[in-house]
Amino acid sequence: MKTIKWSVILLALAALLHPCAALSNADVTGTWESSYNFGPVEEIMTANIQQIGNNVIGSYSVEVNPSGDGYGGVIFGTIDGGKIKAFYLATKSADGKDPLTTISFTDGRMVNDDKIQGEFYYRDSDSLELSGPYEAERV
Repeated sequence: MKTIKWSVILLALAALLHPCAALSNADVTGTWESSYNFGPVEEIMTANIQQIGNNVIGSYSVEVNPSGDGYGGVIFGTIDGGKIKAFYLATKSADGKDPLTTISFTDGRMVNDDKIQGEFYYRDSDSLELSGPYEAERV
């Protein structure tokens, strides 16, 4: 009877841990896209990421709609198993004024090989702060 109980427990643990084990070898190298809505403004981000061991680096571009404006910057962060922490740094021109510097932090996790979900935190040199959920998909 004890053997059956242990077998059931081991099978249950294997079923629970199997998806986690698959994501421990996650590779986020590639192109990812996400969109963010701020009232009437939508920003569509395309990120090109390279993973080197547990580190991620890359670049990104953002298309701002409906204005058609855009900006871009650099990405740097870490991945541990399926957990991803990354910073996005950019400098935007500001119509002849001092450039606007922005930094964002994302705290996410791999849902599967082609989807990341988490929270983003944004701040710029004009002290604008935004945060909320995000979802990025591999394209």
